[in-house]
Order: sequence, then C-alpha cells, then structure tokens
Amino acid sequence: MTGNRAEEIAGRYLLLERLGSGGMGTVWRATDRLLERTVAVKDVHLHGGGEDLSQRLRRAHREARAIARISHPNVINIHDLVDYEDRLWLVMELVEGPSLAEHVAAHGPPSVQRVAEIGLELLGALNAVHSVGALHRDVKPGNVLLRADGRVVLCDFGIVELTDTESLTTSGGVIGTVEYLSPERMKGLRAGPPSDLFSLGSTLCALFTGGSPFARPEPAAAAYALVNEPPLLPEAAGPLRPLLAALLHKDPAARPSPDEIANALRAVAATPGSAVQPGRPTTAAEVLSPPNDRRRRLLRVGRWSALLAAVLLTGGAVTTLLANRSSGQPGTGADGTPGAESSQSASIQPTSTRIGAALPAPGDPYKAWLFSGDQYLLVSLSRDGEPVESREEGPAPLTDWTGAFEDLPGFRDGIDAVLPVLRGPNEYWVFSGPEYIRMRVSDNNDNGDGYDDDYSVTRLTEPAPLEHWREAFCTEDDFVAGIDAVMTVPGDPAQAWIFAGNSYVRTTLNGTGAGGTCAIDRTPLSNWSGTFKNYDNFKREIDAVLPVPDSESDYWVFSGDKYLRIRLDSEDYSDTSNGTAKPLPDWRTFS
Repeated sequence: MTGNRAEEIAGRYLLLERLGSGGMGTVWRATDRLLERTVAVKDVHLHGGGEDLSQRLRRAHREARAIARISHPNVINIHDLVDYEDRLWLVMELVEGPSLAEHVAAHGPPSVQRVAEIGLELLGALNAVHSVGALHRDVKPGNVLLRADGRVVLCDFGIVELTDTESLTTSGGVIGTVEYLSPERMKGLRAGPPSDLFSLGSTLCALFTGGSPFARPEPAAAAYALVNEPPLLPEAAGPLRPLLAALLHKDPAARPSPDEIANALRAVAATPGSAVQPGRPTTAAEVLSPPNDRRRRLLRVGRWSALLAAVLLTGGAVTTLLANRSSGQPGTGADGTPGAESSQSASIQPTSTRIGAALPAPGDPYKAWLFSGDQYLLVSLSRDGEPVESREEGPAPLTDWTGAFEDLPGFRDGIDAVLPVLRGPNEYWVFSGPEYIRMRVSDNNDNGDGYDDDYSVTRLTEPAPLEHWREAFCTEDDFVAGIDAVMTVPGDPAQAWIFAGNSYVRTTLNGTGAGGTCAIDRTPLSNWSGTFKNYDNFKREIDAVLPVPDSESDYWVFSGDKYLRIRLDSEDYSDTSNGTAKPLPDWRTFS
C-alpha cells in the first residue's frame, strides 16, 4: 500500500492491514470483495537462486497447489492462488488466534497432557501435508495458530510475524528457521517427512521452555548445535522425553514413524497427572546411541524403541508402547490392521527382517538376495505365495561382496535399490545414498566369495553421482539426493517406477547407459488406489520391490515392517493387491 491508499489485488482482494513479514513473504489482512469475507493474503517471496522468474513461479505454483488440495482441520485452508504484476499471491483463511509461541510467552507452558494433545493434532496436519507429496519445511511454534475452540492449525505460509531468529532461504532450497530445521536440511542433504518430524520434536520441546532445544544467541551457533550437539530435553516433558529424544535423532532413518509417534502421544494424553522425574535435563545422547545404518529406515524401530524402553520413566505407558512396537506385539499397525495392545512390556529385540533392497539371483528365479542395513541374506523364494521359503546364506556383512561393495563406504553401509541394466544381461545399477554403481553378477562360478560360492560379482563402474539420473528422475532434487526403491514396468523393461519418500516418477531407461528420460512426473504414492492407498505405511514410503517368480505382473512390495503382494495390469498399469499387508518375519531365523 502507498500512503493511505489500499491496494487491490486482481480486482478482487483489497489489502487492509499488514499482519507480518519474513523471509517467505508479507501477509495482509484483506477483504474478498466477491464473497464479502475477511481473508489473509500473502505476497510470496520467490527465492530461486539462478532460476528465472517463470521457473520460480512454476515451482511456487506446484507447491501451493499441493497444499491447497489438503482438507484437514489442523491445516490452514488455501482459498485462491493469484498471479498479479509478476508476483504470486496466496489467499488463505484468516485465523485470528495467537500463535503457540505467543501463547506460551503470555501464559507459560501447557501441561504434559496438553502438549501431547497438541502433538497429535500437529502430527495429523503433517500427515496430511505429506500425503500430497509436500513438505512443510518450517514447523515451529510461531507457525502454529490457536483457533477460538482451542484447536491448533498449522500455518504453512507464515501469517504471524516471524521471530528474530534468522530464516534460511538459499538458492539450494533450504527454507526454514535455523534452530527448528533438521540436521539433514542444514547440511543440504535429502529432506523428507522425517525432517518435518524432527521439527515437530523441536516444537514440542519449545512448548515447555519457550525456545528450541538448539537455541543459541547467534544463528551460526544454533546451526552448529543442530548438526553436532545433542538437544537439551526439558525436564518438564517427563514421560514425553523418550519420544522427543527419538524425534530429535540426528539420523532421519532412526526417527520413529508417524504411527509410532501417535501411539506414544496418545499414551501420554490419556494418562492424567504424569509425574516429572527430578534431576537435570536429559540429552538425546543419553537416551539414544547412533545406529549402524546411517541413512535407511531398515532397523529404525528395533534401535530407537529398544533403547527408549530401558529409560526409567514414571509415565510407563510410553515405554510399554515403544517396547511392544519393537517386539512385534499386536497393536494398531501402520497399515490399519487392528490388534490387541499388550499391557506388559515385552522383549525389546526386533522380530522382523526389514528390507531395503532386493536382487533376484541370475539363473534361478527362486533365489534372491535381500539387503537389510549393512547386511544381506540369500534366500529361496516360496512357490506358495509367500516371499521366503528358506534362508540359504547369511546374514552376513555387505563387505563380503568382494569386487563390489567391500571398499565403498556408502554401499557397504546399505543398499537402497537395484535396477536391471536394460539390454545388459546379469548387470545391475545399484543405488546407495546419492551415488550409484554398475555391477555384473555371474552364476555357477565357484570362486569362494563370501556372499555365496555359486556366484561371482564384478563392479563395472566406480561410484558416480545420482545427478547423472536427474532427467530420469524428472529433475526432482530429493530423488537425485537418494531413492528408496525401483520397480520395472510389467511387459516393458525399458520403463521403471522410481520411488522416493511418499512419491514416485516413471522413467524410460537409456539402453545400456545410465539415466533415462522422464515419462510420468512426480506423483504421490496414494495414487496407487488399489494397493498403496489402503495402507499408511505404503502411502508413506516404499523400501523395496521384488518380482514374484514366474509372474510377469506380480510383485512383493516392502514398506517398514510390512509386505504386500500386488498385481499390475500390463495394459493400463492398474494395481490390485493379492491379499492384505502382512508383518515381516525374521527371515534370519529360517533354516
């Protein structure tokens, strides 16, 4: 606005009062002259480094449209998206209540039970955001507003004024407030839903103390603490401290899943008057030890919940839930399968073999290697509809794959995906983190290699960056930073689906060379309406895919601690499930 003259946007929205501004834009109270209602209008700052304006507009449009598709009581509603005078304007509902940051400053910290309730509402909001393939990227108390009825609403676009903490909006796409970012975002690594869950943990801590557990006087010091130092967990959090410690793990693969978080929060919310243990604040380093697998989700549950179960808490319900989750005791699973929750603490050892990648053995369609963290198994596949009939070799370390992984630090720590090379017999692209290699596996060569005496392996290329696959991955930055799984299209080995986080793309492969071209742009996993959409785990991420032997259109798909057999129509690729999602057994115990 200039002077006292109110500016009108696109002949419809009359800007009345500036509500706040920050690194992501300026927000105004406005009147929608067409519908005669009060709204919030944001003039979005289009950060983009070397991108031109049209590219930045397209990117902002895509993100805004994704958020606008969300209909959730704890996510702010987007009414309209307007291009006006080469600027992008978002029209949103106006929430008149204070932010959580303002509420805590004015009234002090809420009770442990109330924090758990707020956590459940925010978790539901983040699940809704993630379900459309988006990330929030700036979860913090200042971006959570209180409605008049006491419910919280996640505000993705900064209606309230930002705090004095510096915000990051770099050309590399790192957006958010320093002390509430996740370590992987601060380091410029791949971000996914676990990054938002880390920020949720910091936000819940701040409700007890008024500030992030990584708050420091200077942004640079906060950034250093975020990446290198354990958080100070508030003593007042009492029975929530184990969950907060798990959420704030430096390794995203070690953080709990949304269902695990929800179970722990519900336990605290339903336990009135939980006492707070005396003593100094607890640090995450005292609760968790670093996992062996630095990237993958493969053994997440067994690691963090087993250690949390050892912490002595007066709020024992959380400990019991986490221990039961890791031991495979029945409960309400991530796939929605009902079961009875045990009231007794169980064994804290994991009872499933989590699968990160699978590789059918050449020359024998009923054998396959299963990769789990930094280990592998050679198994015989079942002929009766279940994945594994027996264990042939392992578990053994990936360093036993002499000639392939033993001298590659990233690959020997974990394999993310394996893809057959088009027109390259017994050759495979192997993906680990932000790198890939090409290797050949030969059968019936008794050379004494550790992974199995009947097979030999040769690395054909040295590790190269996934940047080579950028076009194949539809130029999606998070795919280029690391993928989760691949699945060849039935009847067309020149095409493959690539999975990363809660999204996928389809690519046309480049003959025998690396990479390919984008066939289908980024799409949420929930679009697999006959299969993945029906299970929370599978909507969130796909860990591995294994073709069913002697079946061109059937696949076993692994996600978290569940697996599902699916069938794809070779004409229109419509998907159906052959049965329901089932819990993974511990195939290491098979004879």
